[in-house]
Amino acid sequence: MLPEEIIAHIQSQKVKKIIVDCDAGADGDDQFALGYALRSPDRVEVLAANSAPFNENSGETVSAGKAECEAIIAAAGLAEKIPAFAGSPDYITRAGHPLESPGAENIRRAVLSMKEPVYAVVTGCCTNVASALAMYPEIRERLIVIWLALDDLNGENNTGEYNYHNDIEGGKLLFSLAENMVLVCAGKVVAPFRRTDDEIDALFNGENPLSIWLRRRFREISWAQGLWDLCAEGLLICPEACKMEVHDRPLFGADGEIVGFDSSRRIVVVNENDPGKILQDAARRINACL
Repeated sequence: MLPEEIIAHIQSQKVKKIIVDCDAGADGDDQFALGYALRSPDRVEVLAANSAPFNENSGETVSAGKAECEAIIAAAGLAEKIPAFAGSPDYITRAGHPLESPGAENIRRAVLSMKEPVYAVVTGCCTNVASALAMYPEIRERLIVIWLALDDLNGENNTGEYNYHNDIEGGKLLFSLAENMVLVCAGKVVAPFRRTDDEIDALFNGENPLSIWLRRRFREISWAQGLWDLCAEGLLICPEACKMEVHDRPLFGADGEIVGFDSSRRIVVVNENDPGKILQDAARRINACL
């Protein structure tokens, strides 16, 4: 798809088929982003959730992340309908090659089973999706990748951004292989999504099982600082709150920094959104009693 066609598809009223690929447990935001998607069946259909590796014990964290996703899906009342899969047991950066996993195989199976495009919404390290694209080239034209990552396409310190920093080789592979790419620049959009425990309690005050589970879990994860990952799911659920532009695809040097751009392979980029609109939409949907 051309970048302009991707923008038109995102802005259309069509229900998008999505796989949520997240590092649930790395912080408290992936859980809210998954919950937001699960409660938005008029905008997205969640086909599955994948857990992504994070921190040093990545084999353990993908198992814990899978369990976290399953708990959220159950709290949303969808335990029998939406599966969760464990992702890659390490990063491509450390492994030095694409990694097989149930999560990567799930991406292949989902894409090939659908007639319409499938979105992989990646809110952590991109190893699962980059591995799937490398191992299963037949999915490249039919998968649209949304990745929340990098500081700024015009910046000089992209290796400092969390999602990219932990898997630089995976990120470089993703940008080289993804035919349909949407980059939500983390350094441009996430800061206004910072929230305290008390602010989370006030905003997500519903008495349904999902809202109760999410705000309790946010307090349990003591390092949780905000709801960054709503920026990625919000692009599909609340596209009117996001400004999308077509940009030349970045090229990366050996150190992982951007060294130039390829005008022949363009991507969609989000450098600006409306945090208030996305947060209010997420709260309205998650707080609702079904």
